[in-house]
Amino acid sequence: MQNKKMKSNYFNIVFVLFLIALNSNAQSTGYMGKRLVLNYGFHTSPVSFGASANNTTLIGTSGSAESGVFALNMIHEGSLEFAMSSKWMMNFSARYYKTVYDNAEYLDYNTYDPLSGDRYSYSGQPAGYYDITGLSYTLYFKYFGSRYVAPWGRYVMFGPVLNTVKTSYNPTVMYLKDDYNYNNVSNTIIKDFGDFEQKYNGFNIMLGWGRSRIIGNRIVIDYGCNTQILSVIMGALNVVLDGAPDDLFREKTTNLNYIENTHKTRVRGINRFNVFLKVGVLLF
Repeated sequence: MQNKKMKSNYFNIVFVLFLIALNSNAQSTGYMGKRLVLNYGFHTSPVSFGASANNTTLIGTSGSAESGVFALNMIHEGSLEFAMSSKWMMNFSARYYKTVYDNAEYLDYNTYDPLSGDRYSYSGQPAGYYDITGLSYTLYFKYFGSRYVAPWGRYVMFGPVLNTVKTSYNPTVMYLKDDYNYNNVSNTIIKDFGDFEQKYNGFNIMLGWGRSRIIGNRIVIDYGCNTQILSVIMGALNVVLDGAPDDLFREKTTNLNYIENTHKTRVRGINRFNVFLKVGVLLF
């Protein structure tokens, strides 16, 4: 009976010590014990070679965008951050943007149907542009330097990204009429570029650096820069392989897969490198 009582007292003592240790750890985690941050962020970079939502560009790539105009990529972000320890934070964010692709890529397509005897050939650059709406979801982690306590101080961040994209086009704006030939009847206008609305998904990896400051023990000001690594790699490959056949790594571009083949160029461009400013609230 006495042994049972001693065991019961022992487990009670262990349980109390566990609660004390847990509470002590909770107080040391986060800034003044606060772990959760709710943020709004704005990400931006110059539109140098792509096209803005208004179809303008600084330099451009011979598309329909008006060149010589200073414009910015604009990405809006909402994020929720949780301090797992004094050095690590786990974060989830959703980013939203709108832009256009200015139809900078040319078509040069020939095909022959031996059953019907029909021959199709067309080349040229589609007029106009098509719209792109993007939503990106990121689960990422922040690691703070030795002198700082999350969520305050300097940090590096990294994590996987799911880029979702919806495209849409207007056939009165986007069409092809240059040098089109159907059974020796020329100058027939192509307005069919697949479904008017198309959806695509892509994967990437985010890497970034930043610094956060806390005002009045409640307001968090966070600023820095980030990049999507695969966008940088693909951009470098495009420079190295400039002049290579368009169908070297993908299906040859036709009117029906034009949007599928070209939207990735603009999505990579808007996510390649951005600076950001976030304003957050340290909740609890």
